[in-house]
Amino acid sequence: MEATFRYLHLLACGLLIGKVALLSFVVAPVLARTLEPESFGKVVRQLFPAYYVLGMASALLGLAAVSCLSMLQGFGMASLAASLLWLIVLAGEGYCRSSLTPMSNEMRDRLKQQELAGSVDLALQRNWQRLHQRSVYLNTLVLFCALGLLGFSIRL
Repeated sequence: MEATFRYLHLLACGLLIGKVALLSFVVAPVLARTLEPESFGKVVRQLFPAYYVLGMASALLGLAAVSCLSMLQGFGMASLAASLLWLIVLAGEGYCRSSLTPMSNEMRDRLKQQELAGSVDLALQRNWQRLHQRSVYLNTLVLFCALGLLGFSIRL
């Protein structure tokens, strides 16, 4: 039974690392090089909701696996740390999915309208850039958490 939960934990880590690496280092750069900015934006808007749902599902699977392992083996510092990392991932992915991405999309739409009208609100543009930077930071945090969780696998 423990082997199954260890496998599920590793699967959740692999899914999380894979989704971040694939989107960040393969999909986004290829799309940015091959699509016009308008088309790129449309495709990315379709990808991100599923991207974050996959991250949330991975976090739930990983957290469930760690919880089950802890119940079988007893709770220790490694399982507590792993649980905390999975909760950080879940919170980050949930925030990006439910709050940050919709705010970013709304700001980007307003900026596009202003660009077409010939006058861009610089404060709005800075706010959108900050949101985008926040999403990059959170994506990086998720990747580092997943790599840390992979390392914790040997202690669980």
